Parts: sequence; structure tokens; C-alpha cells
Amino acid sequence: MWKFVSASTVGAAHLDINLPCQDACRADVIKISAESEYLLCLAADGAGSAKEAEIGAKLACETAGTSIMASLAGGRALIWDKFIVEAWINDIRRVLTETAAANSLTMRDFACTLLGAVIAPDKAIFFQIGDGAIVAGVGDVQGVVFWPASGLYANMTYFVTDDYALQNLQVLITDHQIDEIALFTDGIQRLALLFEQYSPYPPFFAPMFKVLRQQTPGNCETLNARLAEFLQSPAINSRTDDDKTLILATRRT
Repeated sequence: MWKFVSASTVGAAHLDINLPCQDACRADVIKISAESEYLLCLAADGAGSAKEAEIGAKLACETAGTSIMASLAGGRALIWDKFIVEAWINDIRRVLTETAAANSLTMRDFACTLLGAVIAPDKAIFFQIGDGAIVAGVGDVQGVVFWPASGLYANMTYFVTDDYALQNLQVLITDHQIDEIALFTDGIQRLALLFEQYSPYPPFFAPMFKVLRQQTPGNCETLNARLAEFLQSPAINSRTDDDKTLILATRRT
């Protein structure tokens, strides 16, 4: 049975100029039947230059979650492929387009990245547009699913709202049984990844996964506040001033 914890916290740089947290996330266990249980994880980072970045990130996670649940309920997950992920992204783009039109804004005003994972007992699908990263674990082995995507210039990346968003969409489908997963936005990617080795940084994840493995599913919600406190701690804020989102999930004990 999956156990998970999640938090999104405002960065020090945003506090200095009175901006809200422009990250969003969602984590949930979806039970279609007694035999079918799926872990759903989503994280989005609103572009700092976007007028409605906070709303864009929230809508991306909400819409993706709704679309994925509809796919699972309809049985389409049995034929997972890149096209079903593109359908989810197109649903997000449709909602953002409609929201922009209703408020006399542009799609670019809602720009955000998106990371997602849907994990079944015997398969998993991962997808990503932009930076941040997903770390997946099989047994004691952890790896980065997609390396954070950067744009044409330094400090740039790709967004769901880009005209060529689907061309920048990364998708991986695997039959490996995923035991643990972490999703995080770019605010902590320099702390969580070894860029020289293109790999996760184990000391960052090990203590948190150790605590999570020892919990019962019903007690995990109390860990959300502790995770938020950790992400807002001086030790973390001294190394990054950006918004920070982290989702951790395990079915190990």
C-alpha cells in the first residue's frame, strides 16, 4: 500500500517582494476496484515572469488529475502510450486557454512546468515538460527519470503553455515495479541531484524515505507539515531562494 507526503512552500525571494508560492502539487491513491490501485503524483512550477503563474500551476495539477482519473475510470490506462499523455496535456491547455480568454489574458500569463507520474502495481507512466525532476526507485536502486529540461538560454525552460509544448513533452512507460518515487520542482533540484553524475543525491532522500517507510498510510498526512517545515528551514533556504515543491511516496516498509 502506498504512503506519501507532499508540500509546496514559498521561496525567500518571493517573500522579499510579497509574492505567493507559485508552485502546486497533488498526490493521491486512486482505487478503481479492489484489485486496481494507482498512485497519482503531479507537480507544477509557475513561471516567475507569468502574470498568473500561481493560478496556472494550480489549474495544471487540477486539470491533469481530473483527466487522468477519467482515463483510469474508462479503462484507457490499459493501453497507456504517449498519445494518452498528450490528451492530458491538451486538456490542460484547453482549460488555460478558456481561463485566459475569460479574463482577457494570454496563455503565456499562466505559464508553468509540469511533472507527473501514474503508477500501477505492474507498470508506470512518467511525463514531464520543463525543469524539476522525477526520481524513481526499484528496490534499492534510484534513478532520475528525465533530466531537468532547459531552454535555449540559461535559466530558461519549457512550459505547458508553449506553442510547441507537445514537442517538449517527455514520456516514459515502464513495466518495472516502482517502489518509491520523488517529484520536485526546480527550487530544490540543485540539492536533490548530482549534476556531474546525472543522478540523485542519496543523502538528500534517504532520511525522508526512512521516516516515510515507517509510517502507516493513515498517519502520513501529519508528515505534510513537517515536510513543509523542512523545506522552509534555514538549511534549505540558505541554498535556494525559489519556491519548493516535493512529493515523496513509497510502498516499502
